[in-house]
Amino acid sequence: MTFDSYFEKTRTRLLSDLDEFLAAKRKDIAGLKPWGGDVIRRLAEFARKGKMIRGGLVSLGSEMAGGRISRAAVRAGTAFELIQSGLLIHDDIMDRDARRRGAPSIHEQYALLAESPGTPEAAHFGTSMAICAGEISIFLAFEALAGLPGPGKNTAAVQKLFAAEFGLVGLGQMRDIQVGTSTLPLEECDVLDIYRYKTARYSFSLPLAAGWMLAGGRASVLPKLQRLGEDLGLVFQIKDDELGLFGNEKTLGKPVGSDVRQGKKTLFHLGLLDRAAGPDLDRLSAVFGRPDASKQDILFVRGLAGSLGVREDVRRVMERFGRRAAAVIRGLPVEEIYREILQALLGYSLTRRS
Repeated sequence: MTFDSYFEKTRTRLLSDLDEFLAAKRKDIAGLKPWGGDVIRRLAEFARKGKMIRGGLVSLGSEMAGGRISRAAVRAGTAFELIQSGLLIHDDIMDRDARRRGAPSIHEQYALLAESPGTPEAAHFGTSMAICAGEISIFLAFEALAGLPGPGKNTAAVQKLFAAEFGLVGLGQMRDIQVGTSTLPLEECDVLDIYRYKTARYSFSLPLAAGWMLAGGRASVLPKLQRLGEDLGLVFQIKDDELGLFGNEKTLGKPVGSDVRQGKKTLFHLGLLDRAAGPDLDRLSAVFGRPDASKQDILFVRGLAGSLGVREDVRRVMERFGRRAAAVIRGLPVEEIYREILQALLGYSLTRRS
């Protein structure tokens, strides 16, 4: 089975459950005018544009444990997509990204609704409203998770793991912000740790583990699933960095070069500053972290990453984690069909264009 066929099937179920869950919430809060119905509509539109891989991995984990794709697994997947939406809304504020998923970011949407659009007050209004919308999405995720059907022992364990892991995501984000404003040197392992806690674990390890636990899978397999999830997540994040510099804006749905403009300490950042010299190093130092860096500046960084071999170095790191993930997949005590799906997911993560 291909990556596309499996995750399209789970995405269809997730979309239906997301609509059902948010329709019930709309009835509860639509009377809180003027923003109750508005925020539910915006969150629904925003979440529906996602790939919904995280939610699909919950179903995959459940199936791998020998269970069917239960209502609990689908609703837990909905919770993952809602909390992902909240995190992305907040992430766009912190990163000052004006677009997400092919449309204006949520804070940009709300800024247009201010009484005086285009003013600093309007920008602050948009930011403040988007923070609230992100928080609502996160709390909706916990509400969805709190109502999971199924054995209480399994659902309680998933709820506890979910809450604990997203606390670590917050710390990973804080570390990312801190190093982005610091001049202290970083090692490759430092950057990978940020990736691990900010993205990899909650995007892959956690949903696979959650689905496995909901279906009552053997506890002895969980460490393997979590290790696999970390490696898959690192591949995904490193590829994200590559697309953020070399991708196509129309395909990505967000600006290329935003990591450079924000001064993000990515593997590309480390490699470029380590290898560049003379005028190239001077220009790089001036471009990184400059919000108004031009398209030509970004093309300069892109060209240097290619000519100095940094892009190939980063790809080798990504491929190293890909090989580790493939080895874990081969050793998983699950049916062959699920190993094929996981291998297809790994292949997609290594070669995706958006």
